[in-house]
Amino acid sequence: MARLILWMLFVVALSACAPTLKMEQYGKGLQEIGEDDFPRQIVILPFGNEANEPGLEAVVRRNFANHFSSKNYLDMKLPVADEKLVHFEKATGKKINDANQKELSEALGVDGLLYGNVTDYKKIYAGIYSQLGVEAEVWLVNARTGKEIFRLRESVRYHEGGVPTSILSAVVTAISTALNLREIQKVRMVNELCYKFMEKIPASRTAVIEARPVIKEVLTNVIEGPFGPKKVIRVGLEGDPGLVATFNIGNFRKGIAMKELKPGIYTGEYAVMPGDNTRDMPVTVTLTRLGGYENQWLAPEGYVSIDTTPPPTVKGVRVKGFGDRIDLSWENLKDIPDLKGYRILRSESPLSGYKELALVELSSYRDTTLLQGKEYYYRIIAVDQVGNEADPGESPRASLAAIEPRKLAGELKEDTLLDGPCLITGLLIVPKGITLTVEKDARLLFEAGAGIFVKGTFSVKGDEIPVELYPAGNVEWQGITVEGGRISLVRVKLRGAVTGITVSDAEGNLNGIHISGSETGLAISGNATLEVKNIILSGNKTGLRLSKTAISITGAGIIQNGDGIIADSYAGELRDNSIIDNQRNIVADKSLSVGPNYFGTVIAEDMRLVNASAEKVFNAPLPTGTVVAAVINPYLKLTQEERQKKSAEFFVEGGNYFRQRNYGKAVGLFAENLKVLPTAETYFYLSLCHQEMKEEDKALAYLRDGTAKFPQDPLLWKSLGMLVYEKGDEAGAKKALQEVLRLSPDDRQARFVLERITADTKK
Repeated sequence: MARLILWMLFVVALSACAPTLKMEQYGKGLQEIGEDDFPRQIVILPFGNEANEPGLEAVVRRNFANHFSSKNYLDMKLPVADEKLVHFEKATGKKINDANQKELSEALGVDGLLYGNVTDYKKIYAGIYSQLGVEAEVWLVNARTGKEIFRLRESVRYHEGGVPTSILSAVVTAISTALNLREIQKVRMVNELCYKFMEKIPASRTAVIEARPVIKEVLTNVIEGPFGPKKVIRVGLEGDPGLVATFNIGNFRKGIAMKELKPGIYTGEYAVMPGDNTRDMPVTVTLTRLGGYENQWLAPEGYVSIDTTPPPTVKGVRVKGFGDRIDLSWENLKDIPDLKGYRILRSESPLSGYKELALVELSSYRDTTLLQGKEYYYRIIAVDQVGNEADPGESPRASLAAIEPRKLAGELKEDTLLDGPCLITGLLIVPKGITLTVEKDARLLFEAGAGIFVKGTFSVKGDEIPVELYPAGNVEWQGITVEGGRISLVRVKLRGAVTGITVSDAEGNLNGIHISGSETGLAISGNATLEVKNIILSGNKTGLRLSKTAISITGAGIIQNGDGIIADSYAGELRDNSIIDNQRNIVADKSLSVGPNYFGTVIAEDMRLVNASAEKVFNAPLPTGTVVAAVINPYLKLTQEERQKKSAEFFVEGGNYFRQRNYGKAVGLFAENLKVLPTAETYFYLSLCHQEMKEEDKALAYLRDGTAKFPQDPLLWKSLGMLVYEKGDEAGAKKALQEVLRLSPDDRQARFVLERITADTKK
């Protein structure tokens, strides 16, 4: 009995001496943690995501798990944990968040559950390039006792002035152009966040600590995937020097050696070989001491897929030679979701010397770069999105038909059918009662001053390859004129005329017509009963001219002309058209009210209308846009002093909402301020708000508009350069950043990014 009492006293004394830890926990103040409170076997559960950045929770969780492996816990590897969680949900029918801690820990075979949640993410890549931030919260629960061991919240912010870099990022980006500034910042920011957590996370003081190697950072080019043939998967690691580093691609390839380029900087690569195929494999990196201790990280950028399976061979290739071209067609491949298109190759010999002519998405092609008297061989090769190419298959041959273009001018005496190449040498007249029909295989060329004048019937019907009406060289022809007759044009491309098509007091239909490079694209006048749809008028001095007519125009694209539409005594209806990017969208001789169209803006004074108005407009391109009321500027009648005062009110209030991250309200106030008194600062903050709301196209539109109206503002140019660089437009970024340095030569940030773009271009 005495021995038992002595033993109990010894146990009590021992437990009394057990160490305790005091730590500041987020939201709970100072908490005491006893040694017995610590769980030993931990599972890191999937993180939640309250931030507006899809997929960020997985990146943070993977990076957190990498760092957590160095702490004094037995943590379950994420792939194992995820597989067990899937089985748990299938077996119980419960989601992880709905399960109680006890049954979840028993199913996973652990006594500690670590939860996480990404609470905020801030990304601004305009002007102040390094405004990037992330915030997260983690907490550990002892599932045996239900006690919360710790709860921590940390954040990392990168502010203006410089781009965070590292030796590892410099090494990896030197061999991979895909890891741009944005990705480096994001990966390193999450890495730093996890560092901060590890500095505060407590662990058992009495458990045995393994001498694991230290891994500081891992970068890969996984974002370049999926990887096709001849592509290379690259991995970089920074950690303890002088050790053995390898990486695995899931179960697909293991133990791929990495080379230590500099002390503590390791890189390795795997070149994709024919026959390699795998999907969604994790890339894990291992650093091992000679004594056997190792540390393993899961690449935070995501999972990798390898695809070397080519599309099927193209069948049914048909070629046909005409006097001025060879037309190709083939059977379209179906049910190939990753099909990119078809490579068109040509050679003058059947087995070798093939050179690519084009990459097309349709199952037809027209080759016009040919010489008479030569025989040509063709191959059609299907290509998928990662670059896999189908076997060439058959190589049919064809040559130009040995015929001279048919030459025409003067008045037709009978119904005429045109096929093959035709040269119109003067004015071709189609009198009343006569029909001129142009077959789908025809191509009409016009000498200077030539044209077609129709009082009878003119009919052209193209197919997948439109019928072309072009000038014969660098000349200007008169175009097609129809007076009192009938016209039917389907799938026609016309360019280089004085007036592409003139219709006066005529009838018929125009469907699928594209007119470009003319003085006037389409002119309609008088009592014309004409059905017009699916037409595109672009690159003309005047797109559409309507004179003393009541014809309705719907479904047209009138884009990038000098004047989009000129309306003289027009009484018809203009609606459901895209009338955008013209110097003046609509010019009327007298007050004209038009129906809903898409003008690229909903603000009335920005619609480029002269003597025309629109009460309703589309707020986005058709067919996705919806009809909304046009926005009328209510501040036009204010004095300059009143405008300045109102502008200051809007700007201050919008700035307050911006700082509160209420970007929706901030956008409304800044947009209202543009109506009152446009400033470069307002355009800048509007672009930032839309970027925060993941509306990069709107942000880009404001920056383009802002630089056009305030071309001497370097901040707007820098914002534009950074944003288009992020979207992959290096040429646009280079041009904008060069303008920044012209206006502000000492801008080191713009110079840094410009040098980066120039270096990437030279590779």
